[in-house]
Amino acid sequence: MRILIFLTVIFANINISIAQNVKIIGSAPTYAGAHLTIMYHEDAFTFTPKKMLDFTVNDDGKFEIQLQLDNTKLVFIPLGIYKGFLYLEPEKEYELKFPPRKDLSPAQKLNPYFEPDELMLGVANAGSNELNMLIRKLDDSMDTFINQKFGFIYRKKERSAGIAFIQQLKSEYKSEKNVFFQDYLHYRIGFLEFLANPNAFNFIEEKYFNHKEIQLNNPAYLSLYKKQYGNFLNGYFNQKEITALNRAMKTKPSFPIISALMAKYPAYANMQFREMIIATSIFDSYSRKFIGREKTLEILKDIKNSSMIEYNQNLCANYIATITHLQKNYPAPDFSIGNYKLANYKGKYLYLNFCNTQSFPCVQDFKEITKLKDRFGAQIEFLSIACDWDVTHYYDFVSKNKYSWPIIYLGNQQQLIQKYNVKAFPTYILIDPKGNIVKAPAAGPKENIQLEFIRIARDAARKALKN
Repeated sequence: MRILIFLTVIFANINISIAQNVKIIGSAPTYAGAHLTIMYHEDAFTFTPKKMLDFTVNDDGKFEIQLQLDNTKLVFIPLGIYKGFLYLEPEKEYELKFPPRKDLSPAQKLNPYFEPDELMLGVANAGSNELNMLIRKLDDSMDTFINQKFGFIYRKKERSAGIAFIQQLKSEYKSEKNVFFQDYLHYRIGFLEFLANPNAFNFIEEKYFNHKEIQLNNPAYLSLYKKQYGNFLNGYFNQKEITALNRAMKTKPSFPIISALMAKYPAYANMQFREMIIATSIFDSYSRKFIGREKTLEILKDIKNSSMIEYNQNLCANYIATITHLQKNYPAPDFSIGNYKLANYKGKYLYLNFCNTQSFPCVQDFKEITKLKDRFGAQIEFLSIACDWDVTHYYDFVSKNKYSWPIIYLGNQQQLIQKYNVKAFPTYILIDPKGNIVKAPAAGPKENIQLEFIRIARDAARKALKN
């Protein structure tokens, strides 16, 4: 009986989230036949996109889908030149309204600097107290206030208007029952108070974070968190524990020492919160060049491997991927274009080239690549990915010109432009037999890449002699 009672108490204190149904419908004739994806950001710091659900709009422009959610979530749908956002709540039905369809042009697809216009999707069946409507209204009024009045008021220390605006917001939304929105409002007001008191660290921490629920799905919470803790280890905490923190940063491993140092303070007793602060502020310090790359990676890897919190694990993994992206001895971004896959080149070096067949420098480089292929083809594979805006130009070019290595068309793999950080054509990448980056970008065929190829050929010859 004691065991039964004990187990009952344990389970009564476990917060179990049960996924509930969400229905999404709509009519968007201009999107007839379009294949769309509902996505979300895995974390609010690296904004790593994750797919939630694919769906296809019917030929008559109608769509109806269902998904499961256990809490309110901000999602987005790429819609050509637009990126449509929407808050979804469990057990709700949404009749979506899409903007007029405007697909990406070929130039936009290949432009690494292109950013879609962000907008909040309309909900046809939404009432005035629907979450998306409330957040849109609140954000519009707050943004107007901040842009027009906030800076002047708080520069002059005349805060009465700011205080009055906060009271107005509280009064205006006092009767709203949506718990998520009330939390959102609370932390948006906190953002105003932070702007008014940027040096009042303890005040903001005590009111908004100390022993408060960690709201990872609430953008307002995370926006205030970034302001408060972005430079935590190099700023506020460094002032409190400068000697001990400096000693910890010179020790390996640093993470458990920093964690124990923070744990002495009640505000950081929660391990999940403490890990997140260390991870985000360490990355921020790295971005500001206060901490070196290897020390940053060491700490992030330790958090990732020791954390029991999936969000923190993913956050650190995404930070690590950001830091090591296209760095020497780290994996090259994967690709699969028809029969050509990165995995197929394991065991040999790969000289990867992003080009445009209508570019004079690219075509001139093809002559030099031919020479390199003839000389080093036994040790190095060559592959060119053509990023022509018009596929007919590509087909016309390859039909009239024959080369000794494959020149394939990028097709619908435009994401490789971003993954390989292609800013101009031609761009070259050298990948080792394990699939790791050697150089990115690498030298072109008219530059000193031959010296690298000679080294590779010599190493291969020595290895052959030993065998």
